Amino acid sequence: MNLLAFSVRRFLAMILILWVVLTLVFALARLSPYDPVVQIMQQHYNVAEANRIRHQFGLDQPMWKQYLNYIAGLLHGNLGKSESQQTLGQPVWDLLKHGVPVTLRLGLYALLLSLIIGLPIGLISALKQNSILDHGSQSIMMVFYAVPTFVLVPLAQLVIGAQLGWLPVTGWGAPGLLGFKEEILPVTLFAAGLTGYFAKSYRSFVLEVLSQDYIRTARAKGLKQSAILIVHAVKNTLLPLASIVGPTVAYLITGAFIIETFFGIPGIGYITVESIFNSDYAVIEATTLLLAAFVVVINFLTDIVYAMVDPRVRL
Repeated sequence: MNLLAFSVRRFLAMILILWVVLTLVFALARLSPYDPVVQIMQQHYNVAEANRIRHQFGLDQPMWKQYLNYIAGLLHGNLGKSESQQTLGQPVWDLLKHGVPVTLRLGLYALLLSLIIGLPIGLISALKQNSILDHGSQSIMMVFYAVPTFVLVPLAQLVIGAQLGWLPVTGWGAPGLLGFKEEILPVTLFAAGLTGYFAKSYRSFVLEVLSQDYIRTARAKGLKQSAILIVHAVKNTLLPLASIVGPTVAYLITGAFIIETFFGIPGIGYITVESIFNSDYAVIEATTLLLAAFVVVINFLTDIVYAMVDPRVRL
């Protein structure tokens, strides 16, 4: 199968998945027992005003027409209007547009930090296989990987922030040095599990490559260990490494919910959690679609890149 046909198939599958997601999101929001109009009006509820609000948001139309209007709005870049009492009628994108770059920056910083720390640890562990250094480093990485974020974050906030006072435990992006200090703890904690994951995975990749026949042949020819490592081993670990980095990038955005909620970071995750508490279904639908689209697109691009590098994937 050529690359174009492979890409078309993956693209059509991506569109199908997004359509299924938006349909499910729409259906679940409309089938919810909670009436957004009642949530908006609360103790001031009266029938006349409730009917006016339903008409304003198109909630008095048949379900099929609401669905078609919803899809038409998405195709025109309209994510709907907020149904929360605090932000009633505001375009959802106006509420989300400032959170998107925050979440992307948090995820990118965490990814870079985890790669910078995790890959060298995995490489050294593989080169020192079964040594004390290998067992010690891998044990530590396993702890980072195994401990849930919702356990690690409050412990770090309590010890590093509250008791020792080294770093702020809330906030994000304040001007000057304070903004930098605010970002250290959430980025580090977000990267902790990823660092363990990359370290253990990369160790396996390196060991697998070092066990190949061409590595033994290179050693038999008298090549230096450094040359074997750089020219042959590390180069051939890039393909399996790419296969885990792509899906991890998608996870970074969806996995930011816990970090943003604990630290009060105004990203997509924090906004989504707030909209759940406020029963703002329009925002919940929009953030779910944005996150689903991001995950699907990243996986689509990863598949294409992987197929370009390794033609066997196309089969």
